[in-house]
Amino acid sequence: METYLLSTHDLSTLTPRPLTEEPALQAMFHLTLAIADVLLVLVFIWAFLRSQWEHSFRAHYTLKVTLPRAMAAIVMAHFALLFGQMAIDLNNALVHAIWTQPFPGGSPRMPWAFAMTNGFGLPLFEIVVRLAIAVMLVIVAFTYVVRFALLVVLLAAAPLASICMILPETKRYAQSWLRLFLLTVFMQFGQVLVLRFASVFADQIGARPLEALYGVAVLYLLIKVPGLMNASSHFESKAEHVAEGLAKRAIKAGMAIPTARTSSA
Repeated sequence: METYLLSTHDLSTLTPRPLTEEPALQAMFHLTLAIADVLLVLVFIWAFLRSQWEHSFRAHYTLKVTLPRAMAAIVMAHFALLFGQMAIDLNNALVHAIWTQPFPGGSPRMPWAFAMTNGFGLPLFEIVVRLAIAVMLVIVAFTYVVRFALLVVLLAAAPLASICMILPETKRYAQSWLRLFLLTVFMQFGQVLVLRFASVFADQIGARPLEALYGVAVLYLLIKVPGLMNASSHFESKAEHVAEGLAKRAIKAGMAIPTARTSSA
């Protein structure tokens, strides 16, 4: 369990290795990369035809904006596994730093270990608490299996997400991919941060029943961390859209005032 919680790597072999070195992932990545190269040609054709059909400033401006975005998309698509592994390595480094950081109370430990190895009350109460911990541990394990599978799918689909950043009509799909990828990678750091601080405060609880319930509460919070991070990311995107809308309204209002003054004069 601790192996899953404290690092992100390919567990298909006896010796842990970087996730991006998994052969099936590399095969899927090369397939989507070939599809992305074909789609890139279609994007260039569409942008060129649009600049020829639409005789407006916006059409030519769109073509000029498309070219640098396409160059960036090509780099992102072909080096997506490298950039993705860099993000995973950063997460592993943060997890290792927070877990091995010395705090008062001794070495870090899982807050629910006490309830699973020691008696703390009436037998019925012990059974209920240990059953709750076991169920939550299964949920956490399942969450990490889903996380591993989702990381593989996101990394394999990275070239397609990179192509989506070229056109304004598909840019939101690239942003959604990036938000989901960062959330999936760094949710582990958020959970380990909760575990490390919880292990510090666990030693300060004197009563045994309270310490057992504390382990259940920490596990519950551990399960909630991905949902809380997802909610905060959606709140940030909504705030960004609101700010953009207010800025556009302010610009339109500012442009309308000189126009009204000129017409009245």
